[in-house]
Amino acid sequence: MQLFADTLATIVNGEITQMFSYHGRSNREEYFSRIYAKTASMFELATSAAAVLSPFYEQTIDSVRSYGYDIGMAFQIIDDVLDFTGSPDTVGKPVANDLKQGLITLPTIYFMEEFPDNPEIKLIQGGILFDESRLSRLAMAIRESEAIDKSISEARLFVEHAQVTLSDLPQTVERQALEDLANYIIQRHS
Repeated sequence: MQLFADTLATIVNGEITQMFSYHGRSNREEYFSRIYAKTASMFELATSAAAVLSPFYEQTIDSVRSYGYDIGMAFQIIDDVLDFTGSPDTVGKPVANDLKQGLITLPTIYFMEEFPDNPEIKLIQGGILFDESRLSRLAMAIRESEAIDKSISEARLFVEHAQVTLSDLPQTVERQALEDLANYIIQRHS
């Protein structure tokens, strides 16, 4: 119950922080903190709760908790990539929906670092949400930049770390399923 209560507190705190944060501004530290609260904390709970209820050593519980954190972070980064590269039918929301709401995700952060003088970026940093044509131009510029590949590479690093954390676990069907899940998360972007 404590794990569930802690995770719920993390999620609620993350949502409140996101609601009252200044839209249009973010850095990697804030972004990673936000996606931990929003997504990775639930993956962490899902993996560690099962281990806590099983007769495993504390080291195993720590390993699967770390695995959950890493795949949760990777999952959200890929979800943020799909916000730019996926189709509305596949993603279930309009393209660049987060950007439209003023939420800065990793692809936008990488784009901002590479093109700090982009006029649309300057507007977003000023807290100005703009019309569909400007949004469309910015989304296209982000898609065509290195920001998408850099974001995918970042997600891949989380997945690689997740798989390393599983290396101490015995070779079982369950471990293979966890490895397959980690690989699937990265494959979602293609």
